[in-house]
Amino acid sequence: MARSTKVVSKFARWNTLAWSAVLMVMMSTAVTASQTLRFSVSPEPEVVYSYERQRCDWRSIPDSPARAYRRHDGSVALIAAHFRNRVLEGPSFDELRPECSVVSQGEESADPSAYDDRFWVQSLVPLGDDRVLGLASQEFSGLRHNGLCAKGPDKPECWYLSIVALEANDQDFSFRLLPRDRRLIAGSNRPFDAGVDAAGFLTLSNTVFDEGYAYFIAWTEDAAVPGERGNCLFRAPRSDLVAGWQMMSNGRFVAPPNPYPVSGQEPVRATCDRLGNGDISGKVRSLIWLETRSLWIVVWSTRMNDKGGVYYATSPDLRSWSPASLLAPFEPPWGTTEKKVYYDYPSIVDHESRSPVFQSAGDTFYLYLTRFNWQTKRPTMNRDLVRFEVSLDH
Repeated sequence: MARSTKVVSKFARWNTLAWSAVLMVMMSTAVTASQTLRFSVSPEPEVVYSYERQRCDWRSIPDSPARAYRRHDGSVALIAAHFRNRVLEGPSFDELRPECSVVSQGEESADPSAYDDRFWVQSLVPLGDDRVLGLASQEFSGLRHNGLCAKGPDKPECWYLSIVALEANDQDFSFRLLPRDRRLIAGSNRPFDAGVDAAGFLTLSNTVFDEGYAYFIAWTEDAAVPGERGNCLFRAPRSDLVAGWQMMSNGRFVAPPNPYPVSGQEPVRATCDRLGNGDISGKVRSLIWLETRSLWIVVWSTRMNDKGGVYYATSPDLRSWSPASLLAPFEPPWGTTEKKVYYDYPSIVDHESRSPVFQSAGDTFYLYLTRFNWQTKRPTMNRDLVRFEVSLDH
């Protein structure tokens, strides 16, 4: 989901011997305060979802990082959300199949204060009693609503973004937005403005639990300090996973921006601390606890020094982060016009994790990615969900 995902791909197997050779021996290294991490990535992907073989319709595409959820009966549901959200499910990760029912979809409201245009469910939070909180990236695009924004190469993109809350049961994942007074998690510092390219919070990681709190990381277009754009840390007490979300600002947690409050409240303006001192230059897509190293790890796609790939950083406390390091040279689809295979939306999932939301990983796990197949034509609506096995070397 995002401007880069308006273009898609044609199914094909990446097939150069050079790629296989690079990945077979490729080692990724990051130095933390106490240790060095080294990873090995398998040379061949496993296809989790094939657009050509398994699509339900032409818009059945993986359009967000993969999020997995283990039900009480041991079965697995996996979402790699599109704005017409569907689920892959099965008795195990090796038997995931698409469920073609659209389980949730926004109303495409022309009212920016409704927070109900299009949304992508990107974080799954167990609430108990088989209920699941979904945190979603909600995109209000003035270009889609007549009269709000003018289209053209020199016109603002009118992109108005927020994180919103939904709820579903864990059997069918039919997410529904919470009532308006409980819907917004984080918005922009300003009301909708047709003269602005992008404002608000665009996308978020999975949610993890640590002691008495839940955490996620979200990318903002206008609230990070310094620089306005960047990744920010959110947390909520376990006792209040809907209304209790705050973001880190100047080292403490404060209420996030709310430009359209309800019940006569005042609008909230706030900034958040940009994570990584500028070194985490892309949108954090996945946040995982590395059990054997007692470290948090985040991954994102970007291009650094003209080298595209999946990068990562580690942290002992979710606040201070190591320098960025290359995990795998899987180039993202934006920033180039070349026709070939690209990858985006990286997500770490350890199938053996004991967490129902797979928030932890051992020494072996999978890197899930959306594969864009642009070998012959850009763009097409053909993309796959794939995974590569990753090993943490000793």
